[in-house]
Amino acid sequence: MPSNDHVFYGLFNKAASNSVAMAKLLYTAIEGEWVPEQKTEFAQIGRLKTQSADLKRQVYAVSGKALISPFERNDMYALVSAINGFSDYIDSSARRINLYSIDSITMPIRQLCKIVLDCSLELETCVMALKDLHNGQAIVDSCNRIKQLEHEADMVYDKAFAVLNNEETDTFRLIKYGEILASLERTTDKCEQVAYVVESILVKNS
Repeated sequence: MPSNDHVFYGLFNKAASNSVAMAKLLYTAIEGEWVPEQKTEFAQIGRLKTQSADLKRQVYAVSGKALISPFERNDMYALVSAINGFSDYIDSSARRINLYSIDSITMPIRQLCKIVLDCSLELETCVMALKDLHNGQAIVDSCNRIKQLEHEADMVYDKAFAVLNNEETDTFRLIKYGEILASLERTTDKCEQVAYVVESILVKNS
């Protein structure tokens, strides 16, 4: 029978990998020719979002029965909840892009989707490194890279939103593109929140 630590780390890793799969699907959907009705990736993202919520429930269920855990239960809850929050926002961004009937994918949207993907990959590396809390520098490096990516997303968003407000004359396009950009930027914020949770875990257990 696997140890409790193995079970918990396995669930954390699955949650992080699930967010990577969602971010890859999002990036694939907006790459190339934009023909929304042909994009099956959005439905797949929705299904993976359900898996993310299920993984969160599994962590809560297992932790309620376990006498020993890799770190404090509240920190485990915070970690899996933060990862789930990141996945939720990937799904939220995908639904906006899919349902708002936009006529094209702008460069800032592509840039932000790529940053979301890069964030997810770095998050996966970060979470998988938690199994060895003594290797703190690798975890810190990943957290710092996530923060840098979030900063890049802020700059892309600020510039794109300013241009949108200055140049877009169609109110509905302004609202739709503005909400998509804001949702993608908030998605990177959610990934940064995971990094803060991981840093807190590292400090408490180093």
